[in-house]
Amino acid sequence: MPRIPLLIGNVISVGMLVLPVEIAKHAYALPEIPKIIILIICWFMMLYFSHCLSHYIIGRLLGIKFRYYFLSSSMLSKAGIPIISRIFSVKAFLTLKLAEKSRGWKGFAMFIAGPLASMLSPLVIVGIAYNYDIFASAILLVLTIGNAIFTGYFSYKHGCIRKGLNALRK
Repeated sequence: MPRIPLLIGNVISVGMLVLPVEIAKHAYALPEIPKIIILIICWFMMLYFSHCLSHYIIGRLLGIKFRYYFLSSSMLSKAGIPIISRIFSVKAFLTLKLAEKSRGWKGFAMFIAGPLASMLSPLVIVGIAYNYDIFASAILLVLTIGNAIFTGYFSYKHGCIRKGLNALRK
């Protein structure tokens, strides 16, 4: 997979977090069905682009060094559930390459930052939608709760939460 320089990956991530916020702020003018579809897309963008960026920010604050970004399959591709494994095996997930293994509480914090951001950042879109459409915000809130359950469970079993716990053990 091609390497994506850290600066480029970070700029893309930040831009792709600002974009859905701005789009969601203006979605009130759309008819109901297109509005809900656009808000769901914005919600997914927050979930996706916050993950790696939060690893990077927390990691750098704690002195962890990274080499580059690249696209890979998700750790959830190893879940062993046919549809989930197939969806997450696509090499479309932004991933950071560590300069060295992260151990202890710093590694734990860096690894946990990703799933926490993926669970919590979509609430920004829920809040924006709540200002003008209770129904759409309720749909997004249900998605957020479902995502928190899904991410919490599968990340604990196969993903970043597992890596964070392993960092504490080493």
